[in-house]
Amino acid sequence: MKISIIIPTRNEEETIASAISRIRRNSDRNGIEIIVADGRSSDRTVEVSQGIADKVIRAPQVGRALQMQEGGQAASGDLLLFLHADTRLPVDWKEQLTQAWSFGKRPVATAFTLGFDNDEPFYRMIARAANLRTALTGVPHGDQAITVDREAFLRVGGFPPVPLMEEYLLIAKLRPLGRVVILPGKVATSVRRYEKNGRLFNALRNTVITALFYLGVPPRSLARLYR
Repeated sequence: MKISIIIPTRNEEETIASAISRIRRNSDRNGIEIIVADGRSSDRTVEVSQGIADKVIRAPQVGRALQMQEGGQAASGDLLLFLHADTRLPVDWKEQLTQAWSFGKRPVATAFTLGFDNDEPFYRMIARAANLRTALTGVPHGDQAITVDREAFLRVGGFPPVPLMEEYLLIAKLRPLGRVVILPGKVATSVRRYEKNGRLFNALRNTVITALFYLGVPPRSLARLYR
């Protein structure tokens, strides 16, 4: 079973090398394909990636959904793992995926449990709240390293061309095809956006945007609010 890891990037010169090296270090090279899908970076993200990734895709426009779509279409793996550049996978990520996808009834998608790279009480609370939301809605967040069966991904058309909430719309298309399984291993997502924008502001903004999405506000309007 081959796994393609698609990493959408934009100005990730400082993080992309360590992100890829962690993947290589925690798994054998066989059966792993790493694809960097760049969205018009103005720094050296592309140059750095070309020396260490298996493929580097230059998306025609900026936008995580579009970049991941381009990467997914270029992938050759049986599974497509969409990984943010600032998210660390669990050490045993490959073993967990192999077990989930090789035994029993295959899911249509999996994701890991959310965690942060900061263990302060505030971030533990945010992670617990996010994991509870995922348990209630069945929709993992993009930071949880969503993994999709490639054939199913292509069958439903992949990510829609939206500026925000792309994982919600993808899971909605996939759900009729099978189960979405949340794996016990925790990712460690960077808290850099919380620290940059303000912890409470970032948490409240994300909560409001999710609620508005479920109330029917279109992703384009939500993207303006997010920015």
